[in-house]
Amino acid sequence: MDALRSCLKVDGTHAAARQLLLKALLEQRSYDEARELLSEAVQLQPGRYQWAMTLARLLIEKGDAAGAWQSLQASMGAGANNADYQGLAGNVLQRLGNGKDAAEHYRAALRLSPNDGRWWIGLGLALESQGNGAEARTAFQTARASGSLTPEMAAFVEQRLR
Repeated sequence: MDALRSCLKVDGTHAAARQLLLKALLEQRSYDEARELLSEAVQLQPGRYQWAMTLARLLIEKGDAAGAWQSLQASMGAGANNADYQGLAGNVLQRLGNGKDAAEHYRAALRLSPNDGRWWIGLGLALESQGNGAEARTAFQTARASGSLTPEMAAFVEQRLR
C-alpha cells in the first residue's frame, strides 16, 4: 500500500495504482482514507465518473447526501450516458428533497435502460414526493412489469400500489 501511495504522489493520474489502493482500503474498511483517495481522483480526473459514483455511495453511507451530490456534479458530463450514474444522481437528489430534479435523472436513466425496475421505482418515489400520485402509480406498475425486481423490491412496489 505504501508503494501505491508513493506511485500516486509521483503520478496522481495513475489509474491502476489508485484502483488497487482503493480496493485495499475498502477491504480494510478504511473508509475515510478511501473517501479522500476518491475525492482527489474526482478532482484530478472528473471524466472517470465511476470514481465519482463510488465516492457518492461512500458519502451516502456516511449520511452526507450533499457531499454525494457534489461528487456526482463534478463528473456529470462524463456520466451522462450511463444509466447507473443517472439513477444514482436521482437517488441522491431524492435524498436531498429535490423530487423534481430526481425525476429528471430517473427519466434519463430510463432512456438508457428502459427495463430497469430500480429506476421506475425511483421515478415513482420522486413523482410521489411532488404530489403526482397517478404518474407515480404508473411508474410503480411499470416497475412491477419489468421483471427485473428483487423479491424485496417487488414487495415494496406491491405495498406502494395498495
